[in-house]
Amino acid sequence: MKEVDFELTFPVLLRAPESYTGKTIILGGKIIRTEIKEETPWIEVWHLPLDWQNKPQETDKSGGRFLAFFTDFQDPTIFSPGRKITILGLVSGKKTLPIGEKEYHYPVLKIKEAHLWPKESKSGLFFHFGIGLGGTF
Repeated sequence: MKEVDFELTFPVLLRAPESYTGKTIILGGKIIRTEIKEETPWIEVWHLPLDWQNKPQETDKSGGRFLAFFTDFQDPTIFSPGRKITILGLVSGKKTLPIGEKEYHYPVLKIKEAHLWPKESKSGLFFHFGIGLGGTF
């Protein structure tokens, strides 16, 4: 965390990723897809803002997408679409790929550390049942 450039925000990185090559940044979001290309695991992430615990916040707003790659093998089944992830990574330039018929310029991170957050309940319902005595003074 001592190496992280906290002044480098995702919107700034998105505008000119190649200008920040070599900088360490912390980003998070939801995994869109995972692929193994030339024995290197790549993940595409839909960027989400991080909360005080560096956990991606649930929101309908996103600043865009980024790509990240591991230097060692990671099972794509674990890094599955929909999982929230926080990445501490080294900016490694940009990669241009299509999204539908549009060309998109992805910032690329070389992953130093990644944290997958526990899967969340699909129902979003929480129940509490208790028995007790209460009173007021």
